[in-house]
Amino acid sequence: MAPSTSLGKISLPRQQRGLLQPLNSPKHKSVAATPPAGLLQELLGDAQPPKPRRASDETLAVHVGEKLGKGAGGEDATDSITTPIVSGTTHWFKNSEDLIAFKEGRRHSHEYGWYSNPSVKVLEDKISALERAEATLVTSSGMNAIVATLLALVPPGGHVVTTTDCYSEARAFISDRLSKMGIKSTLIDLDDMESLKAVLDQNDVTLFYADSPTNPLLKCVDIKLVAELCHQKGALVCIDSTLASPINQKPLTLGADIVVHSATKYMAGHHDVIAGCVSGSEALISKIRAWHHDLGGAISPNAAYMIIRGLKTMALRV
Repeated sequence: MAPSTSLGKISLPRQQRGLLQPLNSPKHKSVAATPPAGLLQELLGDAQPPKPRRASDETLAVHVGEKLGKGAGGEDATDSITTPIVSGTTHWFKNSEDLIAFKEGRRHSHEYGWYSNPSVKVLEDKISALERAEATLVTSSGMNAIVATLLALVPPGGHVVTTTDCYSEARAFISDRLSKMGIKSTLIDLDDMESLKAVLDQNDVTLFYADSPTNPLLKCVDIKLVAELCHQKGALVCIDSTLASPINQKPLTLGADIVVHSATKYMAGHHDVIAGCVSGSEALISKIRAWHHDLGGAISPNAAYMIIRGLKTMALRV
């Protein structure tokens, strides 16, 4: 093994040697500690201190929703560095008063795995943060998210406008299945905004649905323009942003009301889990969640954990 080298034997320029003096050296000046507030005042004077920066998407994907630390996050708190997989299907309450508080919304808890799960909740919180959404619902597949969204937001007698090159399974469901429920549908060319304006003017449109980028032709929707046109006529806008991921596109910030993903793709990222998600306002997601409960599209805690793992490297992959 090579002999260790002492600091005195390292050949360094004089200026660099001066930087390596021991802390107890008389060459180190004693500096009085300045309180942060006083330091800011000294540096900035009358100017306003800088606003705190929003955490990066990379940071949000890693830290949001985690319950690390005793006492942090209530009963879901953990000392595990990674999100635990909570596989239990049923959660208990200490007493009747505890249950009543939960039912009345005065206490957060989990009741049954069909409705919610601690591991899944961590994943939903992360996706909400990435999409700048109030709420997120994670489902057993991307198609389950699409179906639950359409059934929840488009009533019988409603009208859906979609594009000719959106995801084929979604297009088939809109054209073939919804028509049997008394729901009209119109297909337009994504590049023809005049057709969209005409449909909105001539019909009582409930919802506009499109992929952006489209699957598989990778065409992009002018989400801001579409949202403006649809909202003028009272129609909702739902964007499937799977092929962009929350890293490259945030439809809600551009005016969309709902954003859906096949989490199987970039979110999970390892070809070993199938899942979907839908994000938006608390009011809209609550409606979709009710239909989701009826459809039975709950995701397993194990799958949720694998997507949480995938989210932490998503920014590197896309």
